[in-house]
Amino acid sequence: MFKENLYKVPEYISGTKEKNYIIRLSSNENNYGPSPKVIKKIKELSKVSFKYPNSSYSSLKEVIAKENNVLPSNVILGNGSDEIFLNLFLIYLTPKDSIVTIEKTFTYYKIVASIVGAEVIEAKRGENFSISCNNILNSIKKSTKIIIFPSPDNPTGSIINRNCIENILKNIKENTLFILDEAYFQFVPKEKYWQSIELIENYPNFIITRTFSKLYGLAGLRIGYGICQEEITKLYEKIRMPFNLSLISSECSKEAMLDKEYYNGVLSKITKDREKLKNEFKKLNLKVLEESFGNFLFIKGPKNLDKKLLDFGIVIRNLASFGYPDNYYRITLGTEKENIKLLKTLKKILGNKND
Repeated sequence: MFKENLYKVPEYISGTKEKNYIIRLSSNENNYGPSPKVIKKIKELSKVSFKYPNSSYSSLKEVIAKENNVLPSNVILGNGSDEIFLNLFLIYLTPKDSIVTIEKTFTYYKIVASIVGAEVIEAKRGENFSISCNNILNSIKKSTKIIIFPSPDNPTGSIINRNCIENILKNIKENTLFILDEAYFQFVPKEKYWQSIELIENYPNFIITRTFSKLYGLAGLRIGYGICQEEITKLYEKIRMPFNLSLISSECSKEAMLDKEYYNGVLSKITKDREKLKNEFKKLNLKVLEESFGNFLFIKGPKNLDKKLLDFGIVIRNLASFGYPDNYYRITLGTEKENIKLLKTLKKILGNKND
């Protein structure tokens, strides 16, 4: 009755829990929440929520384009980055095609490819959980139509350099799409981040995707965007659902992107606490990946650490569903108070009573 490949689609396992725990550090959300200007806008728009949004989302595209120094015609929008991936896979893939991603990364790439019926090829990681440019290139087959992976990576926080990206672009066919998922790019230190958007002009098969779910604190509103050449945006506009963004999400994402003062302050807190927690975790004999640049930390610890923290109302992400051993975890940076509570609880669990 149904397409046979759909029975083989892997389940997406979320980091959220049904119950409201005291501290949720499992989904890479921004626990400081959105800007006060965004909250004010949500309240205003609740009065007109019976109206459809502008179907072209032209004003939002203009804000995103200006922020990224591109044209509005270079911007695509989705109900989260996930919808962008789905639409692009529908445009480019058939059951005869394959995608190349990296092993033990964000699982939704594999899910979407499976929905289409395409083969999933997972390139092995390099040393210390790095993204290996050579392994990606060596994994490409004649059937490969899409290459996709995140930088910073989820769940390790590893990043990839410009030379590697250009090397991949120079060695793939023009009809092979390369999607770089930059959901966490704002958390990369300025001295380590390079302007990936600069490559779009010279490579028509290159797409960058980003989200409002992480730094901007709008995970519940579901909005992502992509930047690419106009040839792709024209195809994308044909396939995306009408009104795929709500009135509230499209208007509030503009407010968020324009409120630089608030989000720069939040970003500063998160990145400073990331370094503090790295040091504190090491004191507790937890193994922490040093070169990790998301709003989370990738750690190796004792088994059942997630379950023990859950007893104290703290949720972290066990990475078994990503393919790691069950003593690997991803811990989102919370608010300053939440991070202090996390450390105190870890000291109790791991036998260190010192504050």
